[in-house]
Amino acid sequence: MTRLSDRRLKTLAFVVPFVGYLAVGYWLEVRNGFILGDALSRVSAAQSVLFSRDPHLAAIGFIFTPLTAMVQVPIIALSPIWPALAERAFSATMMSALFMAAAVLQVLSMGIDRGLPRWYTVTIATLFAVHPMIAFYGANGMSEAPFVFFMAWSVRRLIMWMVDDDVHHLIAAGGIAMGLAYLTRYDALACVAAAGLLVAGTTYRRAPRPPRMRRAVLDLVIISGPGVAAFIGWAIASWLITGEAFAQFTSEYGNKAILEQSGATGPGLLGGLSFAAVCILLLAPMLIPLGVWAGFIRWHRPRWSMLIPPVAIYGAALAFQSGTYALGGTFGFLRFYVIAVPFAATLAMLAVPDGTFVPAIRPGRNAAPEPTIPTTRYRGGYAAAAAAMAVCVLVAGWGMNQPRYAPQEFALGVVLHPEPDSIDPVIEREERIARTFSTERRIARYLDDLELPDSSVIVDTVYGFAVVAASRKPKMFVLPSDPDFVRILNDPSARGAKYLLAVPPTGRGRADTLNKRYPTLYDNGADVATLELEIQNDGDGQPNWRLYRVNEPGPGM
Repeated sequence: MTRLSDRRLKTLAFVVPFVGYLAVGYWLEVRNGFILGDALSRVSAAQSVLFSRDPHLAAIGFIFTPLTAMVQVPIIALSPIWPALAERAFSATMMSALFMAAAVLQVLSMGIDRGLPRWYTVTIATLFAVHPMIAFYGANGMSEAPFVFFMAWSVRRLIMWMVDDDVHHLIAAGGIAMGLAYLTRYDALACVAAAGLLVAGTTYRRAPRPPRMRRAVLDLVIISGPGVAAFIGWAIASWLITGEAFAQFTSEYGNKAILEQSGATGPGLLGGLSFAAVCILLLAPMLIPLGVWAGFIRWHRPRWSMLIPPVAIYGAALAFQSGTYALGGTFGFLRFYVIAVPFAATLAMLAVPDGTFVPAIRPGRNAAPEPTIPTTRYRGGYAAAAAAMAVCVLVAGWGMNQPRYAPQEFALGVVLHPEPDSIDPVIEREERIARTFSTERRIARYLDDLELPDSSVIVDTVYGFAVVAASRKPKMFVLPSDPDFVRILNDPSARGAKYLLAVPPTGRGRADTLNKRYPTLYDNGADVATLELEIQNDGDGQPNWRLYRVNEPGPGM
């Protein structure tokens, strides 16, 4: 049998997972309507850029970092042809499938870069690709996929830089991956800082005494400068447009405000760290054994420093998420620790002897010499490391069924194994989660059928993003991102608005702009509108809606 070239193997390593994740996403979202809220909200943001009453780039919003929504903008342009791209969030699936398939390619390339046996490299990359959390988040349109990709890309390049001192690796890891990572997830800032300390410290230690500080600073700028620039640039853009530099943390739409509105209390330092540790072990239970074994076979041997980048970069991401949750700044979601999976896969690649490295484009003056120890040493570790990665896959499948640690994933059980006649309260909750946003899609269809003109329905996007995304006529909605939103909200009848879409003024509904402007709107229409329709919600954590018809202007008005 003819052996595949590295290029063809890499092509397959991208194409096969990409198609697989697309298929899973289509089955989950388009066929079964299983959609996660953050994915749909990014779809709505991308839709607003093109199809809102006032299309403009700032409509993408400043609560989330922009990359995941911006990637979807050209895809959403096709939603008039295939509405499922917006209504069922399939544009988000296309985004996440693209990035997660690229992450699989990076894991495979870690083995190819170091000349590992083909069977082993393919095995670890395959186990990574089919890991339940990787497959699910490669298919569901969330930001985990691009974040995993950018981190894996950065770590892979930094591993090679530790060996051959080629500046091209720093440019790729810092100039591209780290900068884009921050535009994907805020926690990337911790990874940018960790990479800066790693590279600056390594360069300072390697360089001759007189210019070592200058060289360390230069490499620090290469690796961390783009990430810092993205941090500053995004904050300035947010401040200029919204008046808040860090809307995710200060806005009433951000995570901190959502936690306060929902009445959630922090888990406490010990409880939060314990929760994070359990999540990491559920996703990658063999992470520590793989790290210990990799350290054992490399410590005080040539190229041992390859272990430092994954520990520093992945470790920074896990530490940031663990600390943030322990301090009450974010939610207890299993997905926030998904970076443990590429961490385990990377350690599996490093826990075996090296082969022949690919040639560097421009080896630096501090390139490591070729090792003199035989590469046959510890060859028995190949099967053990592959088995450890397989254990991670199996345990994660079980962990995703635990509602205490996986509140967003465990409802997959009702999709995979439906039990329509069950009266088990756990099954009932799973079904409610699986039906989330089905009510909002019905509301969108109802409003579409009314054949309303543009600017007819005033709604806030706290909850209303799901209705807007599902509508075939997004221009009928007046949204907070529209420049005339406040004027129309203050006098809806004179401005031609026909309906107000209201949610209860409790929990997150307290941040809804309609409730802030008209505190009694949900209860009695606040003397500006008359109740036309009340809609009980079938989804989990979603409000019961009330559609109010705006009162006609009185005589003389």
